[in-house]
Amino acid sequence: RRYTEISFHSRVLHLAVGFAGLHTDPAAVPLHTGSLRCDGDDQLFNQFKRTSQRFRISLGIPDLQPAALSGQQQERSWDSVLLGGLLGSLFSVLQFISAPLAGGLSDAIGRLPVLTLSLVGTAAAYTLWALSSASFAVFLASRVLAGLARCSVTVCTAAVSDASDADHRGRGMLWIGLAFSLAFSTGPALGAFLAQSLRSNSAGNFAYPAVLALVLAAAALLLARLKLPETCRRGSGGRGGGAAAVSRAAVLLNPARLFAFDAMPTARQFERGQMRHIALVYFLFLTLFSGLEFTLPFLAHLRLGFSRGQQGVMFLCIGVTSALLQGGLVRRVRAGSELKLASLAIAALCPAGLLLGNATGQSVFYIGVLLFSMCSACPVPALTAMLSQLAPPESQGQALGVLRSLGSLARAVGPLFASLAFWLYGPTLSYSIGGLAAILPLAQLIIWVQPLRKKSE
Repeated sequence: RRYTEISFHSRVLHLAVGFAGLHTDPAAVPLHTGSLRCDGDDQLFNQFKRTSQRFRISLGIPDLQPAALSGQQQERSWDSVLLGGLLGSLFSVLQFISAPLAGGLSDAIGRLPVLTLSLVGTAAAYTLWALSSASFAVFLASRVLAGLARCSVTVCTAAVSDASDADHRGRGMLWIGLAFSLAFSTGPALGAFLAQSLRSNSAGNFAYPAVLALVLAAAALLLARLKLPETCRRGSGGRGGGAAAVSRAAVLLNPARLFAFDAMPTARQFERGQMRHIALVYFLFLTLFSGLEFTLPFLAHLRLGFSRGQQGVMFLCIGVTSALLQGGLVRRVRAGSELKLASLAIAALCPAGLLLGNATGQSVFYIGVLLFSMCSACPVPALTAMLSQLAPPESQGQALGVLRSLGSLARAVGPLFASLAFWLYGPTLSYSIGGLAAILPLAQLIIWVQPLRKKSE
């Protein structure tokens, strides 16, 4: 009963937080690059533009106008696309910093205090966004604050891990994934509709999506305080309290230390080794997936002439398919089956990349999108469940924070490299290589990661 009660509230909370993240998710940045336009006298914005132009020219990349190629009204240039990529990567770098710190702190003082602080920060970030119509600096500050506050995902995942045993943990992670898939399917589409239909001013800054996200963030905060029970006994994270927990977690800001999992001395050698392999698979897969995901709207726009509305439909298709997959699997996943599930889903990235990169019509393109949806739905929940079962009970928050931090690092480097490859070599070659490169994390998973039941036997 305790598992059912806590996981239910966590699922609802994640759904609310996911909806609130419709505009701060880096995947939504390409869809809304129009929100990066500012008045001509904004000095900071113009400096960003000049820097991106110099970077483009140094690489010999032409100033492409994607909309002109499809015969539609000109919307944005390569410089705006690059600027959007830099902002998305900045957001992920800040998550990389905050995730292990929040996870370690929640192990020491409890999940709810850290979650509350995170949601307050999220609401403040959306408030700044809504007020940023005349200042790019304010908009940039909102992105920085939102990236730091995104650690709520780590804390909620740790709460589900606290409240579930080994047989139910895989289901709990799938419930989290299901909530985010539903949010992902509706958030970008709703944000695109509001950005197109309810522009707040002629400068192209979109306040209404930010106001909606602010309302949802406030609702998530209220739900957390009223309904979500505390799942972690305070002080279980080790000696020294919160300051010591943060100090231990701060060591993990070095990426090499992240992969080593050496800030958890109570973990046995076998578990530590398995966590390292899972973390490497997680990082490699998310680097490839996030890069393809980030450039997908550009591919659809250049190849098929997709408008913002059609891109919203595309993301809706991905989200709904992911939700259906996770909803169908959530009651069927048993302890020990996570490895097979993750392997099949990572393998699907190979044909997905090849089909998307070579598609010339919508039929082949949407077949690739369906396979891509499988990659979106299954690997992250499965790998998270596997790692949480290996981590010591007193270090669940820190272990999941490390994994989330690695995911943020992957989402910082993946879009940058994918964007450069896309514009230097074109979509066919970049997507084909990205799909085939999925063989690397798949081989690592099959060869080095053992099924969890073998450990107990």
